[in-house]
Amino acid sequence: MKKKVVGLAEIFGKQAEGEAWLKMFEEKVNEHKERLATVMDENETVSIFGAFGKDFYLYGDGIYRGGQAIYKKLQLQAPERIQKELIDAGETYKQVSYEVLPEYAGDYIFLDESKGAELNKEDALWLSLDAVKNNNVFYLAPDRFWPYDPIAVLAQVEEVTNMLIDKKASEK
Repeated sequence: MKKKVVGLAEIFGKQAEGEAWLKMFEEKVNEHKERLATVMDENETVSIFGAFGKDFYLYGDGIYRGGQAIYKKLQLQAPERIQKELIDAGETYKQVSYEVLPEYAGDYIFLDESKGAELNKEDALWLSLDAVKNNNVFYLAPDRFWPYDPIAVLAQVEEVTNMLIDKKASEK
């Protein structure tokens, strides 16, 4: 991401403005990480799931569905299998069968439903997930969580932070 901002700044002869923007970006990300640290337990995990058409996906820390914001910038913890099979392996997404979603479910689930997909929210498997039982599922708006440019990632950092903080506040 830094390379993109620096590259654009160089093209337009705005290196100082590019560096200032990057500094502001990191400061804002750090503010949101600090806010989350006051409400999130360090052992709580976060998954990003996607229903796309008739297929199901898991997302890592890449450009898809807020992965950069959630895992790279906010440094929220992924469940062990997502960490190992996607993030550590350098994979940005993985197609899976619906039946294995519980093996990848975190304490919180960010869910994207796209291309006409709609997860059956009354299905026994879905209802068996702790995140679902605890009302810890957040629905991602495609217009907000599909883009992955630096401005979009910053907006995602802010939105994810607010979702989690609002959820924690409602539990009190």
